[in-house]
Amino acid sequence: MLKRILAVVCAVSFLSACASQKDGADLYGNGQGGWNDNVNISDLQDTAMTQKFKDANQNVVYFALDSSSLDGDSKAVLSQQAEWLKANPRVLIVIEGRCDERGTEEYNLALGERRADEARRFLVMKGISSDRIRIISYGKERPVVPGSTEEAWAKNRNATTVAY
Repeated sequence: MLKRILAVVCAVSFLSACASQKDGADLYGNGQGGWNDNVNISDLQDTAMTQKFKDANQNVVYFALDSSSLDGDSKAVLSQQAEWLKANPRVLIVIEGRCDERGTEEYNLALGERRADEARRFLVMKGISSDRIRIISYGKERPVVPGSTEEAWAKNRNATTVAY
């Protein structure tokens, strides 16, 4: 009988460990409303909240060539995001920095990080807790628009906010 109980406990523990994440429950750390430090950002998949955020907000801000400075349009977009995030305090976000295909991989990863960080700093300045925000740079590795045209390059110089 003891072996059977032990087997059931082990099976339940194993299945719990393998269970897929639902509704972002595993994203939150320590009940504080911030990110769980064990979450691997690059493994995240879109959730229903991702779509709700995109439906309510423009989720991309664009940058000039070789720049991480926010212009007036970008600040307006981020201000709208900040208001939505204030109204939805359990939502966590990742800001993805991107670059066009020109430049070295190392340079573009650093520039993408500066772009994502600039958007993060603006949101924090608007009252969003930094515990709710993570950043990642994709550099030129995950273009939004494929191609080697000015139009494609302009669309790929961005910071994209993704909600979870």
